[in-house]
Parts: sequence; C-alpha cells; structure tokens
Amino acid sequence: MKRLLLAAALAAALAPPVLGYPITEERKLGDQFSIEAASQLPLLREPAVIETVSRIGQAIVAKLDAPQPFDYRFSVVRDESLNAFAVPGGFVYVNTGLLLRAGNDSELAGVLAHEIGHSHAHHIVRQQEKTQLLSYAAIAGMLLSVVQPAIGAAAMGASVTAQLKYQREFEQEADELGMRYMRAAGFDPHGMASFMKRLWEEQRTMPLDQIPPYMLSHPLTDERIANLEAATRNIPPRAGWQQPSFALERVQAIVRALGADPTTVRARYEKAAAAGGRALALYGIVLLNQGDAAAALANLEKAKAAGQLEVDDDIALARFRSGDLDGALLALRGRVEQAPEDAIAEMLLGQVLLGKKDYAASARSLERARQHAPELDQVEYDLGQAYGRSGDPGRGLYHLARALEMRGDIEQARAQYEKATKLLPPESAEGQLAQQRVERLGEFSHRRIIGR
Repeated sequence: MKRLLLAAALAAALAPPVLGYPITEERKLGDQFSIEAASQLPLLREPAVIETVSRIGQAIVAKLDAPQPFDYRFSVVRDESLNAFAVPGGFVYVNTGLLLRAGNDSELAGVLAHEIGHSHAHHIVRQQEKTQLLSYAAIAGMLLSVVQPAIGAAAMGASVTAQLKYQREFEQEADELGMRYMRAAGFDPHGMASFMKRLWEEQRTMPLDQIPPYMLSHPLTDERIANLEAATRNIPPRAGWQQPSFALERVQAIVRALGADPTTVRARYEKAAAAGGRALALYGIVLLNQGDAAAALANLEKAKAAGQLEVDDDIALARFRSGDLDGALLALRGRVEQAPEDAIAEMLLGQVLLGKKDYAASARSLERARQHAPELDQVEYDLGQAYGRSGDPGRGLYHLARALEMRGDIEQARAQYEKATKLLPPESAEGQLAQQRVERLGEFSHRRIIGR
C-alpha cells in the first residue's frame, strides 16, 4: 500500500497523467531486467547482427512523439523460437528464430515497431496496475518468462507467465502506433500486416503445445488481422518492399553460420553462390563466420568485382582475420571517409589500429563507433584496451567494466567500476557514471530474480 501511495504521489511529476507508475521506476525496472537478461539469456553479440537490428529499431524510435523518456536498446537472443518482447524502459528483445522468419526489412520493422509501441505506451506497467502486480519481482519474473520461458518458469512459474498476455486494447494500440511509426521511418506498413497474417494462418493449424511464445504473449485474433488489413488497404505499396535488403540477408547468413549445422549451412550457401553476385557474397559471409577467413576473402572479392558493392566491411574483416592488418587498414580508412556513420567500419578500424599499437587513434575510432552504436559490447571492450594501453587506466577500467556488464559478468563489472572510481576525476562524466553503476549493480546483487 505504501508503494502504491508513493507511486500516486510521484506520478504527476514523473509520468504522464495516464500512469500511476513513475517513469523513474519504469526505467529502473528496465535497467534491472537488462542486467538480469545479460547474465541469464543467451544473447547474440555479433556486432553486424546487433547493429542492423538496432539501426532499424532506432529509425523507428526517431519518429516517436517527443520528448522521449527512454533510451531504446535492442538485443538479440540466440533462440530458435519465434519471439520478441519489449521491456519497460525501452528495452526490446528479438529472437534469432524471428530474424530468420522475416521475409524482408519491412516485416522485421513491423515487429520492432509493434514492440516499440508497447514500450512507448507503457503497456506492461499499465496492464499490471490493473491487477496491482506492481512489485519488481512479480513484473521482472514474468518478463523473463516471456523472453526465455525455461528461465522464467524457474523464476515465477508458468501460471504467472500467462498474466503477461497483452490485453486486446493494448495489442490494437501497439499495432496502430507501430504502423504509424514504421511508415514515418520509411518502411512499408504492409510488412506488419503480411507478417502478422502469415503467423495467423500458421497459428490456426498449430497444435496448442507448439504455438510460439510470440503468439502466446501477443495473441492474434480475427479482429486484429482485419484491422491490419483495413489499415493498409488504401496505402499504395512501396516499390520492391517485399525484397529483403542485403543487410538483412547478411544478418540471416550470420545467424545460420553461428547457430545451425556448419556443414549443412555451408552447403546451402555454396550451392546458391553459383548464381554469383549477392549469393556469392553471402557465401563468403558464411565462410567468414565459420572461421575460414581466407576462403571468405576470395569469395567476397569476387562478389565485389561482380558488382556486389555492400561488402567493404566484410572484406576488411576477412583481411583483418587473415592477419593482413595493412590491407585492412587501407580499406577501412577509405570506408570511414566514404561512410562516416558506419559503426562497424569504425569499430574494425579501431581494432586494426589497436593491433598496430596506435592506441590514441584506436580510441578515437572506437569512440566514434560507440557514438553510432552504443549497444556493441565489443566496442566497449576494445576501448578499455585502447585507453588502458595509452596510459589512461581510469577510462580503460570504466569501458572494460561496461563491456563486462553488457556481457553479464556482473560481479567483475562492479569490481572494475570500483577501481575506475578511484582513478577517474569524481566530477568527470565517466567518474559519475562509474559510481552510479557501482551502486546499481550492488542493488542488483541483493535482488537477483533467479535463485531467490
């Protein structure tokens, strides 16, 4: 009761009038869940996959109504089941199984926009207010159940998970908001409708025990499908919207290369590579992510010579992994001049410069990569190395701690943050953030979801 009264008292100052749950608490819930997820979920950390998903998601976020109370973050879970979920505070999770099912960029954008709509409209906390399940443990345990059912079941039990099924009006609102925002971001709204309609057709023929988690937590109905169809009926489709971008196909190739049977995946892409061009490039990307950098480089260079121009980052990575630092450096310097917002190219350039022991230049490139893609833990780790070796141990420890936190090593992250606070000026941005994370991770260690 005291918490409910406190939430009501703070609502006017901290949240929109519709909410009785303070925005600060919603942010804290999302932050706490993200810490738990990093330590418990099998998150995929491949930069090219994370950057592509985040880029699509952030394009949609940019079209949200201002001002925004959250910094949205997108994560990928290594799980074959078809699932995606939004957590309070702007955290969005999507399974690799769903990435592989997306037929094109607009279909993936439709899923992300729907989840962003849930977060933007505060649906979880609004829904839980109605049932008075406002405690951190109750909501966080149920969220974990939806993102990773096996873990969540251990945390809260399957009976509680059912309460996170979105209410009909919230699903409808997320559809409407998501479709508006994805369209404003340049994606075709037919993508949301086509993906949901395909799921609806599949759901109708599935045994109950085989229905994917996404359809259990985001129930599809005749009414929802009819509304989606009606919303797009008079919207002319964008030319070519049904064709996937090379970036999405790269993501799917990487996911398969890292997750499925290596021989089967290689044979599948090798057979398609006979067509040349894009298929040849994707075969090279599979080889690269299976550890055969030399063969990957040969195929990627052939694909580029044949006109597949979107492989510069892949070629540079193949050269780097083959030990050709000078070749990678030359290619990457040209790439970042041509595309200064290419976070992957900046990250690779930072790594190459780190390998060549040019630590100051490495840190500059990695800082630019971090600015464009703050969700990449590899960038934080490499920044830690660059600053530490250049004689700035405080900043080095700070970024190392951030990488460890993002990778779920919470105790080690807290220890490195504590060391950083002793070396960084207390008034500096890094010093203040390091102290905040020491305190936050300390709270987390006493409130673990798993094993309570």
